[in-house]
Amino acid sequence: MNATTTPNTGLRARLDERVSSARATVRASTVGRNDRMGKVWRVAAWIVYRDWMFTRALTVWAVKHWMPTVFGVVVSVGWWGILTLAEVPGDRITGPLLALLVFWSPGLAVGLFAMIAPARYRRRVHANKVAAYWPEVARSCSLYRTEPDGTVTISRLRHVAHQPGAVVLRIETFPGQTPDTLHRAAPAIASAYRAHGFEVTPVKPGVLDLALFTTYRIAPVTARMPVPEGANPDALPVGLARTGHVAEMVVRGRHTLVVGATGAGKGSVLWSVIGGLAPAIHDGTVCAWGLDLKGGVELEMGRSLFGRVAYTAEDAIEVLRALMRVIDRRKENMRGVSRLHVPTAADPLHVLMIDELADLMAYSDFETRREADRLMSKILTQGRALGVVVVSCVQNPRQEAVGQRNLYSQKIALRLDSDVESDMVLGPAALQAPAHEISRSDPGTGYLVREDGAPVMVRFTYWPDDLIRETATRYAAPAFHSAPEPRHGQDAVNAWAKASGHLALVDTTTVTNDNEPSKTSNDDDAPAPRQRKPRAPRKPRAPRAPRPAPAAESTEEVQS
Repeated sequence: MNATTTPNTGLRARLDERVSSARATVRASTVGRNDRMGKVWRVAAWIVYRDWMFTRALTVWAVKHWMPTVFGVVVSVGWWGILTLAEVPGDRITGPLLALLVFWSPGLAVGLFAMIAPARYRRRVHANKVAAYWPEVARSCSLYRTEPDGTVTISRLRHVAHQPGAVVLRIETFPGQTPDTLHRAAPAIASAYRAHGFEVTPVKPGVLDLALFTTYRIAPVTARMPVPEGANPDALPVGLARTGHVAEMVVRGRHTLVVGATGAGKGSVLWSVIGGLAPAIHDGTVCAWGLDLKGGVELEMGRSLFGRVAYTAEDAIEVLRALMRVIDRRKENMRGVSRLHVPTAADPLHVLMIDELADLMAYSDFETRREADRLMSKILTQGRALGVVVVSCVQNPRQEAVGQRNLYSQKIALRLDSDVESDMVLGPAALQAPAHEISRSDPGTGYLVREDGAPVMVRFTYWPDDLIRETATRYAAPAFHSAPEPRHGQDAVNAWAKASGHLALVDTTTVTNDNEPSKTSNDDDAPAPRQRKPRAPRKPRAPRAPRPAPAAESTEEVQS
């Protein structure tokens, strides 16, 4: 999509509202009634509409093909006149009428088609108009080539198809033309046809499908209780696409970055993923982890769906370390066995959901930021194939907030503040998906850019608070989905102690003082660690000798 249309405001908006209200009132009082009179109104409306479509189609055909129409009328009238003047006995109507029907037979066939299938007839008429306008559009958009003999070759329009909310043009390149030319011309083609937006999809080498959208926005969708059949991490239903079909998102094997301004609807994306996977979480094939740096405002409502959560930067570091332990153990188990993890109840898919990533990566203290950057870089580079994926939500897409933008293979751009931010998030796809043009009145609407780089406009489902609580209660995570606990005390020291067999384990949970020997919880008689002697203070340095003053230069007295 490249161009959007501003909603009507002012006088036109008020007139449209009044017309819509009047239509709704008339419909409710006639065909919208549920009694017997309503059935009569519906039958009458059906008959009148079909008659109108027949008359309209026949009239349009007669105007376009005026020569057979006029010739048929002349022949019929002349035949009837000759029979009348000659006073020929017998029927004088049947013959002229049959002659008129012969000349008008194509128009009658079109009228019957419009009466039987009005929706299909209207689509066919619209497709013919689009195809008739295509040569002019191709020339104005520089999709042509002038041959040496003066003939003009344009990109071929194979056919025009209709989808819910979109008209799809299948365009073929001519020899010497590349698909990149069609990609660059797509915004101009959409503007020429007065489309609200566009999407380009490759079909095969040299052939592209250009979808021109006829609707400005996607209607809001409210989520329902998830079902086990829909909890598929390879094709998770998350909302509606602009074509009216269900939008699906791949979770397994892809890290996802969600970027949107304040109020853009990041919560809809978050709960569309976690809520959609709730049945799989309950079955044990998916394990959800959560980092909510807003103090738990977002994730606490569905806390029972998560195995482990953290609401502060310090706790988030511990969660990331625990997740790294999962990755390290899974490396050993999958080495030489498989290159892509397959979720099972005993070995689930781990999904780390992060809300307000910038608070952890940019706004924490230096040590926390450095450790978080190290752990996140390892998880993003090693976890995908090992069944550990990350879904990060952030408002600020700049480098200081999201330093690992390129490590996310899947991106979702909700409403952004500027075209610069759209380019930061989407890269080359920003030309087809201007996220900064999304209306503020459409929260949850954004562009889903998959690994192939093709953006798809999606409106994610809205999850009410009551539905989140009900889903969390019904599909609570199993008890064994708790994060792996670290070994007692410092890992390196304990590993050394376990290997040697003669050193006591160090328990860092015991509060120690720098001036007192620390004690362990495993052995009260263990010897205290050796205390270092305090370093003697340095003696003050002797003052430096003053440097000798420079010799005075001789001066000569000039006498006048």
